[in-house]
Amino acid sequence: MLRGCPSCPLERNSKILFGAVDPVTRDPFDIVECSSCGLARTDPRPEADELDRYYPSGYHSRAKRYLFGLDRSLSLVHRTRIRQIEQLLGSPGSVLDIGCGPGWFLNSMRRRGWTTRGTERSVSAARQAREVLNLDVRAEEIGDLLAQGATFDAVVLWHVAEHLQDPGAALRDVADLLRPGGVVMIGVPNFGSLEARIARAGWFHLDVPRHLFHFTPSTLKALVEAAGLKIEIMARSAPEYDIFSFVQSVENRMGLPFNLLYDTLRRREARLNHPVAAPSRSFAALAAAVPLALLGALWTPLAAKSRCSATMTIYARRPPAIKVSPDAVEPC
Repeated sequence: MLRGCPSCPLERNSKILFGAVDPVTRDPFDIVECSSCGLARTDPRPEADELDRYYPSGYHSRAKRYLFGLDRSLSLVHRTRIRQIEQLLGSPGSVLDIGCGPGWFLNSMRRRGWTTRGTERSVSAARQAREVLNLDVRAEEIGDLLAQGATFDAVVLWHVAEHLQDPGAALRDVADLLRPGGVVMIGVPNFGSLEARIARAGWFHLDVPRHLFHFTPSTLKALVEAAGLKIEIMARSAPEYDIFSFVQSVENRMGLPFNLLYDTLRRREARLNHPVAAPSRSFAALAAAVPLALLGALWTPLAAKSRCSATMTIYARRPPAIKVSPDAVEPC
């Protein structure tokens, strides 16, 4: 039986778009679309306490998940996003990174003068972020922060919203965590992209059941605005995500073992499929990746210009507090 859309109480029925299989457990899932709001979701949707079995042992627990220094290299591209937040705010301030992983983005913000704090669902990952990068990262929920009365100038949800049990409720909580005028950055895969429509179950970013929801620009925009946030910018591209997604999705469609390139580049304990495929197939995935990456480098800016890129990033603001002049208040 289908579980209802948590972000749309008006939903009366849903339609199944297609089926997909988890490469870790081989469990089958459906991609279902809400008939009322259009938000797509994974069904059945695992409860929070069931999700651990769908993650490899090292998915969260190591500070470095990739080979060849890719973790550090990926952190270099964060600067433009940090500068965008700073331009909207006017200067660095305090930031909360929800689901910060190994903490590279948060570390980059600290180096630019931000006061940083992060959350991670994995206790061991939070501990390692503290020990390796000396960051204030804790395994706590958004509700814990609200109970503490914490507020921030900026909140980051970088490819996290698709993992949340109720992204609409989470965004409302984020709005409460933001100070008036504060900025939230939300990055997610774009289920409305041409790549997603063509690749379907072979789309790299589908990633069931770790990705519980699958956003299009319109469904993400609706959730953000329903949380009382004003969208300032919608960026249509994240090159380091989009090029790799293009390459891996094409290789999946070519018939290579599912997400083989992704697993080849990750450390063994962080792979979605292990043991990894035969060396000859891994070599084939690496060899095919070179021309595909060149093709992807040409395709991704065109996709961004056409508003059909594989990812999207929203920068939204909590409206500033309205100051009421004493003269405007009528006497009792």
